[in-house]
Amino acid sequence: MFTNTARRQLAIISSSSTIRSSKYRLFSEAVKSKPSRIRRSLDPIILTENAANRIKELLETENAKGAVGIRLGVKRRGCNGLSYTMNYAFQDPESIAEMEKDEKMEAYGIKVYIEPKALFNVVGTTMDWTEDELTSEFTFSNPNSKGECGCGESFNV
Repeated sequence: MFTNTARRQLAIISSSSTIRSSKYRLFSEAVKSKPSRIRRSLDPIILTENAANRIKELLETENAKGAVGIRLGVKRRGCNGLSYTMNYAFQDPESIAEMEKDEKMEAYGIKVYIEPKALFNVVGTTMDWTEDELTSEFTFSNPNSKGECGCGESFNV
């Protein structure tokens, strides 16, 4: 048998647990109904307008028939360790399998696929097209580069 005081305490305990569980339900419903946060990802490289225009010109040539963009990578070569590679990105079955793993970005209407192995080395790089009296070339300003060779063909990170 419960005394009146014990009955009142049981009633308070059971009502407070009901309140707590209803507050929890309200909180969990509010969390579920909260709109998902849209996360803006930054492009791994910066493509200048000059570079994009030159790539558009290259993609319109006979050699680039069927290309959907460019594929950027790095290879171990040169006197300082790493060198940039640039190839056309085609939509044939072999290329599609490779491009599935690539980091994709688009700038000025140009699709750029960055190889997974190269991503660490090129993050933050600015790709530009420069023309002067002696040369016309793509240039890469890489903030991660610790050194370059004298001719500018290779770099190290």
